[in-house]
Amino acid sequence: MQKTNLQSDGRFLSNLYFRVLPAQIFMMFLAGVNNLIDGLVSSNFIGAGAMGVIGLYSPFSMIWLAVSAVMMVGSQVLCARYMGSGNLQKTRGVFSLNIVLTFLVMVCAALISFLLSTRIALILGATQEAVGDLSGYIIGRGVGLLPMVLGAQFSTFLSLEGQDRYNYYATALLLATNTVLDLLFAAVLKKGIAGVGLATSISQWIYMGTTAVFFLTKKASLKFSFKSINWKELWPLVKIGFPNALVFFLTSIRSSVFNNLLASYDPTMISVAAISTYIIVMMIFESIGKGVASAGRILSSVSYGEEDAHSITTIMKTVFTKGLPIAFGAALLVFLISPYVPRFFYPNPDLEVYRLTARALKFGAAVLVFETITQVFSNYFQSIGRNILVNVMSVMEGVAVMVPLGLLLIPKMGLDGVLLSLVIGYAIVALVGPVYALFYWKRMPRTLREWVTIPADFGASEDECLDVTIHNLDEAVNTSMEIQKFCEERNIDKKKATYSALAVEELCLGIIKDRFEADRKKHRIEVHVVHKGEKIFISLKDDCKPFNPKERSELVNPQDDSPKSLSIRVFMGIVKETEYQLTLGINVFTVTL
Repeated sequence: MQKTNLQSDGRFLSNLYFRVLPAQIFMMFLAGVNNLIDGLVSSNFIGAGAMGVIGLYSPFSMIWLAVSAVMMVGSQVLCARYMGSGNLQKTRGVFSLNIVLTFLVMVCAALISFLLSTRIALILGATQEAVGDLSGYIIGRGVGLLPMVLGAQFSTFLSLEGQDRYNYYATALLLATNTVLDLLFAAVLKKGIAGVGLATSISQWIYMGTTAVFFLTKKASLKFSFKSINWKELWPLVKIGFPNALVFFLTSIRSSVFNNLLASYDPTMISVAAISTYIIVMMIFESIGKGVASAGRILSSVSYGEEDAHSITTIMKTVFTKGLPIAFGAALLVFLISPYVPRFFYPNPDLEVYRLTARALKFGAAVLVFETITQVFSNYFQSIGRNILVNVMSVMEGVAVMVPLGLLLIPKMGLDGVLLSLVIGYAIVALVGPVYALFYWKRMPRTLREWVTIPADFGASEDECLDVTIHNLDEAVNTSMEIQKFCEERNIDKKKATYSALAVEELCLGIIKDRFEADRKKHRIEVHVVHKGEKIFISLKDDCKPFNPKERSELVNPQDDSPKSLSIRVFMGIVKETEYQLTLGINVFTVTL
C-alpha cells in the first residue's frame, strides 16, 4: 500500500464487523433458543424421558440443517462476492435460485417426516417405549421444516441488505410464540412431546413470515423473479456450501453413533438425556463463536470480490484480536455457570442426570474454545475459495477424528468419553489453519497476510493501492492532494490524475456536508484507490444513511446552481463509469477513470 501522510485507520472495517456480528450471532442463536425452550418445557412438564426424545431427534434435524447450510452459506458467499464486484444482477439471480431450491427441497423433507416418522424413529435408535413419542415429535417438527430453512435464508439476505432489525423483530416473535405455545400444548393441553414439536413449528412459520416482509417492499434490492434465476450458479452455490452441509451431516452420524453407544451402556437413558441437555445449552453459547466466524466470512467474501487483499487482512485481524476474545469469554461463562444451569431442567440436584449435565458443561467450555478457532479458519477458507481444504476440515470435524476417539473412550468412560473426544478432536482440527499456512509457504509465515495465505499476486500489489480514512472536510481535501500525488508518482496522465483527485474530493465533500451530521453519529469514509494497467479504480465506502449519487444526479435540475447540485453534476461529468450499491448497510460507490 502506498505510503502517504494520510492512512486508513482500520476502524471502518472493524466497525462494520461489529455491525454485522450481532445479526450473525442471532441467526445461529435462533436454532439453539428454540431447542432450549423445548428442553426447558419438556423436562419440567413432561419429564427427563422427553429430553431423551429431543436428543434422539437431533441427528435427523441436523440433516435438514445441512441442507439449509448449503443454501445459506453458498448464497451468502456468492452474493457477497457479487456485491463486492458491483454485479447486482447476479446477486438477484442467486437470491431467486436460493428461494426456489429451498422451497422444493424442504417440501420433500416435510413429506418424508409425515410419511416415514415411525421408521425414522427406529433408525434414530428409539426404544419400543419411545418410538411413539419420537414419531409424534418428528411429525410435529416436520410441519415447520420449510419455514425453518426458508426463514434462515431470508435472515441471511436481510444481513446482506443491512436490514437486521427485521431479524430482531422476527426473533422476538419466535421466542414469545414458541414459549407460549410450548406451555399451552405441554402444560395445559397435555399433548406431550408431539405438542412441543408442533409449537416450535408454528413459531417457525411466524418467524419466516416476518423475515420475508422486507423483500416485498420497494427498498429491497434483492427481488425474487423466475426470470432472474441463474441456474449456472447452482454448482458454485453447492460447491461453496457443501462443506457446511458435510459438517452437519457427519455430525448427525457422530451424534447417532454416540447416542447409541451411550444407550447400550446405560439403558436408563440418563446419559443420553444429559448429553441432550448439554447440546441444547451449548447451542446458545456456540452461536457466539459461529457468529464471530460467520461475520468474518461475509466481509472476507465481499473483499475477495473486490480483490482487496489489504481489507481481507484487516478483517481477519479484527476476527482474531476482537472476535475470538468474545467467544473465549462465552466459554469462561459456561465454565462458571455449569453447576447451576442443570437446575433449570432438573430441579433436584441429587439426581444423577443433574450431576452428569453439570460435568458435561465444564467440558463444554474447552470444546467451545477449540470449536470457535476451527469455525474461524473454516469460514475464512470458504470465503476465499479453498474448498478442498474446507471439505477436509469438515470430514475431520464430523467423523474422521472424533468418532474413532469416541469408539475408544466411551466404552471405558461413558459420557466423559464423549466429551473428551470432542475436546481432543476440536483441538486437532483447530490446528489445521496454522499448519496449512506452514505448508503453503514452506516456511514460517512472517505477516498476518501470510498466516491467512493470501497469495502475493492476489489483486493489486501494495504499491498499486492507496487507502485513506476520511473523518472531516480537511481530510477530504488533503486526500484529494494525496491521490494526485499517488497518480503522479505512478506516471499517470496529469489530466486523469487531476480528475481522479477532483472526483474523490467532490463526492466526499457532498457526503460529509449532506449526511455526516444527519443522525448525530460519528461517520467515516473509506477511500480505496487502485491503479492497474491504464485504468484507475476508486472505491468509496461510508456508513451514513443510504444515498445514491448516481440516481440523485439524474434528478438535479440543470438550471440549479446551488453548491450541492453543482458538486454532484461536476462529479458525474468527469468519470467514465460509476456503480453504487448498498452492501451490509454500507454505501459503496465505485468509479472507473
